[in-house]
Amino acid sequence: MVEQIEPLRSLKGRVSALMNSIRRRRAAPVPVEETLKVARYKLILMDAEGQVMWTGEWDAGGAFDFRPGHRLWIFCEFTNHTKREAEIGEYEIELMSDTEQVVGRFGNAFGDPVVVVPGESTVLSGQWRL
Repeated sequence: MVEQIEPLRSLKGRVSALMNSIRRRRAAPVPVEETLKVARYKLILMDAEGQVMWTGEWDAGGAFDFRPGHRLWIFCEFTNHTKREAEIGEYEIELMSDTEQVVGRFGNAFGDPVVVVPGESTVLSGQWRL
């Protein structure tokens, strides 16, 4: 009979340690999710040397919360209204808050500049995921 009591005490000790571990995990603070408030976005086009050649800014249709797990795609169309070719070496799309603060940025550089002839358009895009 003595042999059965020792394994039972050992088992109770293990169960007690496991329960204490579970209680400690539940008491741990829950991390606060990062949320960005997006109200506007801006497209910045640069030439092959990195000089800004054109910018455009648009309203996002009102401020919205961008939370972890969400995915945001932005497509910007650039139409060349000049009388000469436009060479785009890189571009950036910036997400801005309602206070005009930049809260996110996506950039892409091309190996060879993208040439947009007068009167034609090109679509540039950016994707974010929190």
